[in-house]
Amino acid sequence: MEQKKLPDAEFEIMKAIWQMQEPVTSAMVTERLRMTLPAKDWKPQTILTMLTRLEQKAFLRSEKHGKEREYYVLIPQQDYLQIEASSFRQRFSGGRFTGLVKALCDTDDLTAADIAELQSWLDERSKQ
Repeated sequence: MEQKKLPDAEFEIMKAIWQMQEPVTSAMVTERLRMTLPAKDWKPQTILTMLTRLEQKAFLRSEKHGKEREYYVLIPQQDYLQIEASSFRQRFSGGRFTGLVKALCDTDDLTAADIAELQSWLDERSKQ
């Protein structure tokens, strides 16, 4: 099944889960979101609904233990970031990698350290 870009709220839930030790519960996710994004009013029922959606989209799986449901990640963060990057590249540069890199790098805040890191990464990739 092809993965799609997550809506912002579902992405925030996944970011929280990716940072936590598995298994996680809805209460753990709610607490984490309230700590990291206190300005947003995270209601437990809303989080349960989004966890169910994330299961339906195959980002998570769950197991019921008594009254509590435990959640496990099916799509690692790095895999999802690759999905997002590919989608972004398609939408904004017609799939061309160089066009995207140029757009991202043609800014005044690119440091010499950033350039050295990019060069190192490119050198490593060219050896593969």
